[in-house]
This record gives sequence, C-alpha cells and structure tokens, in this order.
Amino acid sequence: MIRLLAVVALVAAAALVAAWQFDLLRNPFSSASRTPAVPPLLTSLQADDATGTLEALLAGADASQLDATGRSALMVAAQHGSAPVVEAMVSSGADLDWQAADGTTALMLALLHAREALVPLLFLNAGADPTVVDAEGRGVMWYADQNSVIRSSGLYARLRELAANPFVRGWPSGYVSPVPGATISSRAAHWPNAPRHYRNGIHEGFDFYDGAVSGIAVQYGTPIVATATGVVIRADHGYVEMSMAEYEDVIAVSRRSLDTPADALDRLRGMQVWVEHAGGYVTRYAHLTRIPADVVEGGRIEQGQIVGYTGNSGTLEAAQGTQDDPHPHVEIWRGNVYLGQGLEPAQIFELAGQVFGRAALPPRWVP
Repeated sequence: MIRLLAVVALVAAAALVAAWQFDLLRNPFSSASRTPAVPPLLTSLQADDATGTLEALLAGADASQLDATGRSALMVAAQHGSAPVVEAMVSSGADLDWQAADGTTALMLALLHAREALVPLLFLNAGADPTVVDAEGRGVMWYADQNSVIRSSGLYARLRELAANPFVRGWPSGYVSPVPGATISSRAAHWPNAPRHYRNGIHEGFDFYDGAVSGIAVQYGTPIVATATGVVIRADHGYVEMSMAEYEDVIAVSRRSLDTPADALDRLRGMQVWVEHAGGYVTRYAHLTRIPADVVEGGRIEQGQIVGYTGNSGTLEAAQGTQDDPHPHVEIWRGNVYLGQGLEPAQIFELAGQVFGRAALPPRWVP
C-alpha cells in the first residue's frame, strides 16, 4: 500500500511540474508568476493608462504596431489618450505623420477626440505636419471644426494659419514667442546663421532687442518664457560671470581658431536654461540675469512659464560689470542642428513663422 501511494504521489508531482512548464497552471514558486504581466501596449493606450504605456514601451513593445482597424499605436493614443500617454508615445519615436488606409493621421484624430487642446498641441510641438489631407481631401481644420474644445481654444487660429502655409517637416510648430508680445528682430543680423566676425563664428539663435526691431520694450530683467511645454535639462543657478581677463581669453581662443570652439561659445552664452520638448527639440535661453528657483533640472515646465530674466551674461558688457545691451538669445535645436542652420534669411523668416506663429514675424526685415 505504501509503495502504491508513493507511486501515485510521484505521478501527481510529475503532472503538476508538467502543468507548470506548459503554463497550464500558475507556478506559485516561480518569481515570474509573482510579477504582474506587462499589459499590451494597445490595451494600455485604449485605457488611457500612462503607467502601463510606459511599462509596455520599456519592455520592448513595438510602437509601430497596428490595432484591429489598421490604425497605428500613436493614432490609438491620439484617440483615447490624455497628454501623458501621448507624450510617452511621441517619445517612443513613432511616425508622427503615418497615414491609415483612410488617410487619417494621429494629429487629425487628436483634433477630433481631444478633451484638452494640449494633446494636439503636443503633436504640433513634436513636428507633426498640419498640411496633410485624408483620403477624402479633408485637412486638419475639418477635424478641428468637429471638436468644440479645439474651436474654443487659442490653438484654433494657429491651426488655420499653419494649414494655409507651406510646412517644413523636421521642425516644430505651435511654439510661442519667448518674449511675450515681441516679434523676432527685424534685422537678419540678429537671426541664426548670421556671421559673428569678432569670434570667427556663426550666430545660432534669435536675439530680441529693445524697441522697434522687436516691437516692444526689452530691458534688463524682462521675463523670458518657455516657448513650449517640456522638461528642463539645464539650469545655471550657480553661474558666475566672467572677469574681463577671462572674457578676453575666450575671445582670443576663438580668434586663433577658424571657428568658435564649442566650450568657448558656451561661455559666451552666459547664464542659460535648456528645455527639451516633445519630439526631442531643445530650446536654449541665454544671456540670462536670473533664473526662477522652481526652474530646476528634471523639472517640468509649461508653455508660457517664466524660465529666466533678460540680462547680458556672457557678453563684453557683463564682463565690464555693466547692465548695458541686455537681450534675450534663444536657440532651437534638433540633435546637432540648430534651426536656421545653412538657410538663407528669407527661409529662416518663413521657418520662424511656422515655429512661433506669423504674429511673431516683424512687418519687414533687413539684412
């Protein structure tokens, strides 16, 4: 009898182990069985689950997968998701302008279904093309017109403007002027790609100056705001101004070179804040005199939030100990390329209109 019971126990144990191996039963001793399974990406997107979406992406989920209707995961996020879910999907590198069989894009679906204007704005900030039309020839304005949230938002007028003008892919839109109420300078010498002979280099950003060139008073201490929502990746709270001797040494190094060395140029920008936005674009705010205490590396910052105050740090005037010639200097980067790099002034002018809006363009400009 005892031998028979032992045989039965062994057979039962073997059957149980086999069931565990073939996942017919949950193994209570397995560490894997105690770890909750990562929800599928599409399930998380449909449930507007930001945590599940991030976990699925970190676990290697394919961001380009399609749902049963043939729409991309990014389109599912646009239809069902809030801003955190959309931000996670945009950061995954999903194709912003991929079109389903009916020609719709994620931006179109965001405009149609968004519960807040921030969701389609994130697509514009990330570089989505607002001039694409669907299979029936309908553009973004048709989709925007179906949604009262969008119609009643400040985004609506910008959308109409974007849809009516040529769009340069690879650069964002939906940004605001970093100096509220100001236009970019009416002098192309204050734009990206303008030569800087005193240091054998090229200007990489937009300068905003007091008076007629930018349309408003820009003085020492004038607030500078984030052009778009993002995350702070640099904030020079401990900045110490260069002495005159240090400034002269930086200029001497630059003049001995055929181009301004990167470390020398960084010192000449003075006190800075850098913000990374949807799509990986980075804005740099330079020549600051002060940075708000709540603007810290790793912190989130909203569009229009103050990132710093106008100064002249990094310049000759600052090294001389004066507050003369204050001006905000703002750059936009995509990887190692700055906005305007290699372009002619007329092209930069139009691209600035795409990014900051046509209202941020001066009535006329000169070299």
